[in-house]
Amino acid sequence: MRSPNLEYRRFGRFFRVQHAVLLTSVTLAVVTGLPMKYPDAWLSRTTVWLLGGVEMRAHLHHIAGLVMVGLGVVHAFYYVFVDRRIPFYRRPIMFRPKDFKDLYQHQKYNLGLVKELPRMGRYTWYEKFDYLGEMWGNAVMGLTGLSMLYMDAALNIIPLSWLQAMWAAHSNEAMLATLFLLVIHMYNVNFSPERFPLSLTWLHGRISREEMEKYHPLELEAWEAREREQAAGKAES
Repeated sequence: MRSPNLEYRRFGRFFRVQHAVLLTSVTLAVVTGLPMKYPDAWLSRTTVWLLGGVEMRAHLHHIAGLVMVGLGVVHAFYYVFVDRRIPFYRRPIMFRPKDFKDLYQHQKYNLGLVKELPRMGRYTWYEKFDYLGEMWGNAVMGLTGLSMLYMDAALNIIPLSWLQAMWAAHSNEAMLATLFLLVIHMYNVNFSPERFPLSLTWLHGRISREEMEKYHPLELEAWEAREREQAAGKAES
């Protein structure tokens, strides 16, 4: 019988570095972006003062945005063109019809209508929603943000009315992403009773066997099947 304290390596170093860069850049973008959306709020004025003034706030916001866009490009390039062991559209993080069934059963579980969670694989349906939201948000924020940063160049190819719509989309998408991260993502990964006050998986990349059994049983079964195959191969040799 396996020890309940056994841990599994869920995320490698490259993934953890990407997450750390994303966390830092998104936090900086939010902190430096909110004073521009709500300039009359006392907290905005205090934030701008702490950051070193209006000009420094703008520079930091642009740096954070460019880092986010750059990270998105590196992420997509690596998983589409470099790590080609599995086609991108077939990776475990991509949605499958089963995920919608899992979503339905998970809500029934939350309502007490069924006693068991859906049997999910490497990524749960809500982790996939997280990923899809990040990719969508990165694309929208990157495109609209670059049009604001390089306004003169953008005006040569895009009508002013379109740019104004893009600027509104930038502000509204930023608020939507911020609220999603604070209310939904942070609860799922840190503030839920099982993980409170903080999950450290994003730092060390490990996950407990108990969590694997509950939320990723299909991945656990595949993991153990590979271990058995390897053990059998060593025994035969």
